[in-house]
Amino acid sequence: MPDHTIQEPGNEPTHEQDRRPQPEDKLVPVSEAIRYRKRAQNAEQQLEQLNEQLHDLSNRLKEADETIRSLERRQRVDALLMESEAIDLEAARLLTEQAIATMDEPDIDLAVRDLRRQKPYLFRHRHGSDSPAMAPGLTEDVNPTRQAAEQAAMSGNRRDLLRYLRLRRNR
Repeated sequence: MPDHTIQEPGNEPTHEQDRRPQPEDKLVPVSEAIRYRKRAQNAEQQLEQLNEQLHDLSNRLKEADETIRSLERRQRVDALLMESEAIDLEAARLLTEQAIATMDEPDIDLAVRDLRRQKPYLFRHRHGSDSPAMAPGLTEDVNPTRQAAEQAAMSGNRRDLLRYLRLRRNR
């Protein structure tokens, strides 16, 4: 006679309840299952920690890239301003940076040229290009003390410095 059991609603047997262990199924001892579970939990925790570290490092990398780009741009601005003979480098740099920030496509060369045209008092006056055709040539200062001072400043050599100091003392 078949075994008939009355089942209450909500207590329906599932596939796992109906299934009885077969001889080919390998049963794992409880202690080993606990160890596997702990190892899995530890691995998940490590994964979370590594994901957090990866996120932090990627943010730091983005910040470093932005810093490098801004420093390279600042260096380029400074080089162009020095080449253009800016008198007040800080003020010229700030105005150039402000002009670059308002541009759709930042162009440092254009910003420096515009600044030189709009605010020429920030730059040294170039005599050669702006002078009239028949203007008398500039006489070069032949002061040996001044030449020695410039040479000492340019070279940084001790001999040049001592030469300048001797000339200054004997003046």
